[in-house]
Amino acid sequence: MDYEYRKRTGRVPAGAAFSVGVSDDSMEPALRAGGVMYVSRDCDLVPGDVGLFFVGEELVCRQYAEDSEGNIYLFVLNRRRRDLDITVPAASGVNVACLGKVLLPQRPPLPGD
Repeated sequence: MDYEYRKRTGRVPAGAAFSVGVSDDSMEPALRAGGVMYVSRDCDLVPGDVGLFFVGEELVCRQYAEDSEGNIYLFVLNRRRRDLDITVPAASGVNVACLGKVLLPQRPPLPGD
């Protein structure tokens, strides 16, 4: 993975451990392409939280949900891009690792809410 150090500009939310550049429109309107997301190291997510995840070897920012059977659902906020949603069945053997919670002013509604 490539990375680039950037100078801190503007206000940084309390609890931010690091920031990541936003490269596409999949998480609009909360996170705009070309912007910056701030991430805490808190991985104690509840359904509807937005997190930064490794799914297999891919790094993604998605809205988290999990059902009672342990299936994980990672949704994009921009529903025009719903083809980028990720479903990880509990029995799939695919590794999902949370790097942290994306700090947003409010939790966006889950699709269908």
